[in-house]
Amino acid sequence: MLLFRQEGAMSEAKQPAHWTWEAYLDWEAQQSNRYELVDGQVHAMGGGTAEHDTIANNLRGELRARMRGKPCRPHGPDLKVKAGRDGRYPDALIDCGPRVPGALHAQEPVAVFEVLSKSTAWIDQNLKLRDYDATPSIRYYILISQDEMRAMIYTRDRDGRLGIHSAVLLEGVDASVEIAEFDLTLPFPTLYEGIEFTSGRASAR
Repeated sequence: MLLFRQEGAMSEAKQPAHWTWEAYLDWEAQQSNRYELVDGQVHAMGGGTAEHDTIANNLRGELRARMRGKPCRPHGPDLKVKAGRDGRYPDALIDCGPRVPGALHAQEPVAVFEVLSKSTAWIDQNLKLRDYDATPSIRYYILISQDEMRAMIYTRDRDGRLGIHSAVLLEGVDASVEIAEFDLTLPFPTLYEGIEFTSGRASAR
């Protein structure tokens, strides 16, 4: 998702120099739009492309179908994650924490999914990786490209990190995102259903 500094909802003079998690939760709960907390500042969530929306909806639909009846629950995109000191809204997530009525954030996020484009790749692969790495309950971070059939899966390693050495790159129409812990398989043709790629790349119609 694209981010931009929020404007209009609160004047610069009234904005805290550094937002705490509690102040962010209280303030954002009163807003009509979603905001992320990044490095002590709030940022409004921007819009995405039709391709981003299609892939994200395919992903969430598959997670709902395949996680049905299991103790952990899929969410997204309206439930935030406390990621390190920041607040993030992943495109999808799996929460294994207790059910808390009225909760504003996931109780125990275990896997988070982001659909990325060329314009958001740096944020997803650097800033968000940093934040999710700082959240011990998150054991899987899955990046799904909207521009080609490609995904990267980060798995928390023996050193407790979501590092590059744990990353697995998946490519091609025969690939699938698999998380054995949840007996979860997400085939690329399903994730990319309704997407047509240009420049000679495969179609996922």
